[in-house]
Amino acid sequence: MHYQLPSRQPFFILTYPAYNIVMTKQSNCIICSKVLSGKQKMFCSVTCKNTQHQSYPAQKKRGIERKLYFVNLLGGKCSKCGYAKNLSSLAFHHLGGKDFQLDVRSLSNRKIDPIIKEVAKCKLLCHNCHAEIHNPSMDLAKLLIEPTALTTELHPRG
Repeated sequence: MHYQLPSRQPFFILTYPAYNIVMTKQSNCIICSKVLSGKQKMFCSVTCKNTQHQSYPAQKKRGIERKLYFVNLLGGKCSKCGYAKNLSSLAFHHLGGKDFQLDVRSLSNRKIDPIIKEVAKCKLLCHNCHAEIHNPSMDLAKLLIEPTALTTELHPRG
């Protein structure tokens, strides 16, 4: 007895039915609507990807959204003084080892899993409290000069 394959379907469809389901599922580029192929999932080319995903406004927006998310995750305010007015005034203070900075650019360009691990090593501080922690020797109460003396030394009159 001799078995014949159907003439319209290639052999791999019969042997690997799951492969056929994946490969025949057609999706299009979200920018130009060209049919995607191979490992492409959202964009057909680097040009289309850069148009939306890696443009400066898109990166900035993604970074700010991520920072807002992680700021809220850490309580939404400075853990030392309670400041909570401006997102730009809040910083992530690393308590242990630091793999990378958590600024807006870094937040926008990294995968989310490494960011989550890095934020777990941090506490939220306003920039004033952050500066006080990193520069305890600059405490004006401990310095022997008055604040006005600093400004006259830096900017002499005359």
